[in-house]
Amino acid sequence: MSVANTLREAIEKKMVVGFTFNGKNYVGSPHALGESDGVPQVLIYRGEDSHEKRVPPTGEWSTLPLSAMTGMKLLPGEAFHTGHPDAHAAKGLHKVDVRVA
Repeated sequence: MSVANTLREAIEKKMVVGFTFNGKNYVGSPHALGESDGVPQVLIYRGEDSHEKRVPPTGEWSTLPLSAMTGMKLLPGEAFHTGHPDAHAAKGLHKVDVRVA
């Protein structure tokens, strides 16, 4: 399955993904798939979110180009980050094809 199709499925099912970006392994919760300046990208919360009281999330919002993401896989057993991106992060995608409902 392609990176885009895996991310689309993850967004629709609110599932965490594992992937490699710039030679580093990450887990993340993708929230929107689209384009920025004609380049396919994803708005994703990279990092972990324990969902426990008094334990802050340890991740950050990023808009990443799909072409730089490899080894994409669904991680159905992981907790999906349900928070919302700040205004700056949300502006990373100029055209949105699918987003978390």
